Amino acid sequence: MESARIRAVIFDIGGVVVQSPFLAISAYEREHGLPANYINVALSKHGDSGAFQRFERGEISYEEFEDQWTDELNDTEANNREFLKYLQRHSLDMRMVLPKKTRLNGRVLFARMMQAAQTPNPSVIELIRLLRRRGYRIAALTNNFQNDASAAQEIVQLFDAFVESCKVGWRKPDPRFYMHACNLLQVSPQECLFLDDIPKNLKAAQRLGMSVVQVKIGREPDAVRQVEKILKSRGRFEPKI
Repeated sequence: MESARIRAVIFDIGGVVVQSPFLAISAYEREHGLPANYINVALSKHGDSGAFQRFERGEISYEEFEDQWTDELNDTEANNREFLKYLQRHSLDMRMVLPKKTRLNGRVLFARMMQAAQTPNPSVIELIRLLRRRGYRIAALTNNFQNDASAAQEIVQLFDAFVESCKVGWRKPDPRFYMHACNLLQVSPQECLFLDDIPKNLKAAQRLGMSVVQVKIGREPDAVRQVEKILKSRGRFEPKI
């Protein structure tokens, strides 16, 4: 069975169109002598009920988020327990020394993450402009926050649709969030190519029938080449990119 022609390309923002906020997290971990990915594990330990996730869905104010996230970041008992599970899942050294106490500041870390998100990835920006000239429908699908720096007007205007978790109340990897973008673009998931930096978000898109490309930190031009290859074979307008 022939694959559907791709008519739309959907982009994550942080880590794809602009610099990844994970760079700021990594720097903050090093500054506080924490193992790599310690904060990322802490960020996700509550699943959809964590402060970060609730803030992305617009369910709590910034002030509530700042206090709750700071508390979560400094819950070393729970964070260490989750980090040990992470080490086990990835067959990493379980003898790693973990902190007994931390003094992490959610407000400071969040500000640094937002600062990172103000730096565009030039190769991806140029790809978006080229695809629009070629007639593709282009959307952003971003887990973000009210007044997110990555949603600056010069970024928003690149897209036919700019879909934000804080405004619609869903966030990746919720399939409803992806389908909302498809509906706005008037395409089926099978007609979409989706770019993101987080594997679980890409897997959710694939389950809906989307084609996907992972964008890795520092390797954005590689992702652009992957997009070019896919669209040369499956692009609705068969563009020469």
